[in-house]
Amino acid sequence: MLKYVLTLTLTGLLCSGTITNTFSQNTSDQRRIDVTVAGVSKDTIYLANYYGNKLYYADTTMADAKGHFVFQRKSGYKAGVYAVVVPGPKYFEILVDEPEIVLHTDTADLLGHLVVKKSQQNQLFVDYIKHLNVQRKLAEALKLKIESATTMKEKDDLKAQQKAIDPGIRAYQQDMVAKAPGTLLSLIINMSIVREPLRPLKADGTLDSSAAYFVNRAHFWDGTDLTDERIVRTPVFHNKFNDYFSKNYIPQAPDTINKLADELIAKLGPGEEQFKFVVHNVTLTAEKSDIMGMDAVFVHMARTYYCPKKDGKSRVTWMNDEQLAKMCESANKKAPLIIGAKSKNLILPDTAEMNWVNLHQMPEEYIVLVFWESSCGHCKKEIPELHTAWKEKLKALDVGVYAVCKATDSTMMENWKEFIVEHKLDWVNVGLTWNVYREAKKEPYKFIPQYTTLESLNYADTYDVYATPKLFVLDKERKFVAKSLAPDQLEDLIVRLRKADRKPGVKPAQ
Repeated sequence: MLKYVLTLTLTGLLCSGTITNTFSQNTSDQRRIDVTVAGVSKDTIYLANYYGNKLYYADTTMADAKGHFVFQRKSGYKAGVYAVVVPGPKYFEILVDEPEIVLHTDTADLLGHLVVKKSQQNQLFVDYIKHLNVQRKLAEALKLKIESATTMKEKDDLKAQQKAIDPGIRAYQQDMVAKAPGTLLSLIINMSIVREPLRPLKADGTLDSSAAYFVNRAHFWDGTDLTDERIVRTPVFHNKFNDYFSKNYIPQAPDTINKLADELIAKLGPGEEQFKFVVHNVTLTAEKSDIMGMDAVFVHMARTYYCPKKDGKSRVTWMNDEQLAKMCESANKKAPLIIGAKSKNLILPDTAEMNWVNLHQMPEEYIVLVFWESSCGHCKKEIPELHTAWKEKLKALDVGVYAVCKATDSTMMENWKEFIVEHKLDWVNVGLTWNVYREAKKEPYKFIPQYTTLESLNYADTYDVYATPKLFVLDKERKFVAKSLAPDQLEDLIVRLRKADRKPGVKPAQ
């Protein structure tokens, strides 16, 4: 806990200055940043701004022969944490929230020699950093003394001193927030305060750990003004956001993430910047996640916030119509395939093109549905491995395999048959076969509805098969329970599913 309290997201501004209690309020983005850096002469200087926890170049200027330069432009600079970047490259960070900032430093030690000539918030921030540095050194010294203490009394006394540091830091932070109301400084410090966890008790007086988790999760954003757009231009908010949605804090279950994302977005108020930041980051993280089932989060975010509603408008303003159309098309393709959704039925012919096999009518309790191609290198490796796993372990667990192969020309058809024989694939082998494919292109209703369905003949679109192999696991209700697993992961999954199906239980709260 102590280490976390003493770890600042921002680089410390180590300089001297005096505290003033009246702060310049600037309602526009017009600002002047006046800096002199000794050791810089006629060099290009950059101004970078934080968006989340990453720095982006915002402006460029030239230093004169004495190292003096000014950042000022008509469009102004939005309030946030910025970095002044000099050749090296080396940089120091500043709080930009006032109409004018004047700073002096030198290249020998940008932070250590930084002097704030004009900027009340940065002056106050200096004292804050100094205080935290003193407390950090005190904590480190106490830790060493505790390790070397020779008696229990000595250790207990030192631990009591160590324990008192956290409340002292919190009190100091709260005092700083009170001294600078409404400023970027107070916004950052308030977000950084580590608050004492709430400890709900059971009737017998012991800690209710389950209730404690949920009540503290409900208070996670206390101290963060989610309606203030300045939070997105500080790394503190992004780091808190990452902590909140991390696997160390919340279950990585789509329903839970969707619920908490919606609750957070509802607290943001009308601000465009906060909405964009949260919606974009939740969606992007879900889209790139390698955790099974996270496509459900992508679908939820796209359909809830990106895709136009009945009035034809989208809540997202940072994407054009073409980009939105592509995203919504992708979400609509993924939606029927998320974990928990009922699978679309397939009825496809076997290699003889005589028997049409119905996926949903297979007798086994669980079904592995796999799409593959005989010309696919990965398929040639994984399909035999899957067959071995099925034969040796899964079949005895009442698992069937519905293997769909693309065989739309004579060569693919022949290769498919040869592969089945070579590897003794004695499960259900079906596909979009050569003759059926040719006839269906000319007259699809020759097969529909007598033998099959349009969704079956267009299985690649129905199941979004853009690459092979592609694997799904279906339960007894033919709902998706897993996808994209390796053969050696299937046995453990099926065993766990069978145990869960046979044990009555209550669904855990989100």
